[in-house]
Amino acid sequence: MRRLRSRIETPLSCEYIEAVRPDDVELPRGMEIRHLCVDGRWHIEVVYVVESPEDILTLKNTLDDVVRALQLVEKINLQ
Repeated sequence: MRRLRSRIETPLSCEYIEAVRPDDVELPRGMEIRHLCVDGRWHIEVVYVVESPEDILTLKNTLDDVVRALQLVEKINLQ
């Protein structure tokens, strides 16, 4: 069993945190997503306790979902 931590540092303002936070429901057991405001910028930290090789795929899929949501927020922000 291993605890993995992934951190995404965005150039986006912290005001966008609430845009994605509602999607952080029904997470897999052992996973936690934290939205942080660091120096006015939005950072996302995903912590997951990996117990099997399949859990790595679950973590990857979650990170993909987070990145897709960030891309959408960034596109909307640029318009």
